[in-house]
Amino acid sequence: MIRKDEMIPMLLDACPGFRPRWEEHVAYWEGEAAGVYIDLSEFVQYLMAAYEEGYASALESAFDLLERFLVDGDSSVQEYAALGFIETLQNAALHQRHTEKVFVPFLKTHSLREWKAIEQGWEDLIRRNQER
Repeated sequence: MIRKDEMIPMLLDACPGFRPRWEEHVAYWEGEAAGVYIDLSEFVQYLMAAYEEGYASALESAFDLLERFLVDGDSSVQEYAALGFIETLQNAALHQRHTEKVFVPFLKTHSLREWKAIEQGWEDLIRRNQER
């Protein structure tokens, strides 16, 4: 079982290009824990840049690890993977010149299911609010 304290070291191993950004993030927080969601948000920003710069291998490694988090992670890791990684990526991509759909080809079985569930949740919320 993968635990939450293993997530960032695993991301750094899978995506060594993330290390400089991570070190800046840690320095900004002066060594204090920023929290897993904020840490994953920093990783998502790295992924956005990797996509823009054409680093497909970084994306492939990241999404392979995302799948592992969802399959082999404990319940908190699975939640962080879904909400901290997938949903943050979907939201961040909304503010780029491309859409979040560019990341769909990198998704695997479990991550695609979570991706669709999060999209459906937002669509349902929007529909309910429109019906009011």
